Amino acid sequence: MITPLSSPTVPLKGVEILILDAQTVDETKSTVICPGLGIKNHTITLKSSASITGACQIETSNDPTYTGVWAPLGGGTINVADIGPAAVGELQFQFSGITFNALRVRISTVIGGGSLSASYLGN
Repeated sequence: MITPLSSPTVPLKGVEILILDAQTVDETKSTVICPGLGIKNHTITLKSSASITGACQIETSNDPTYTGVWAPLGGGTINVADIGPAAVGELQFQFSGITFNALRVRISTVIGGGSLSASYLGN
């Protein structure tokens, strides 16, 4: 089992941590991850409890306590209907060779039909 942590947190290399636990509410933000300088390979795994609808966004900021709009990572919002058990079950996003000051996952459209969880693994 992956244990949720308080926000922000500095992950250990090779240890997967739960950053968003079975959430559905629009604008819910995950635990903020502050990878150390030695972590340059990042994996965020999204999982659903059922066939769900909605969207989320992986985001970054130079300041883990920043309260404004964070910068989106990837090609835009992620349609979570693509990760339901009826589809692929989980979806992973990997970023390599980059040092991030802070990362998080934000629900950008309410999750319907179940809930969304996310975990982080850094190496």
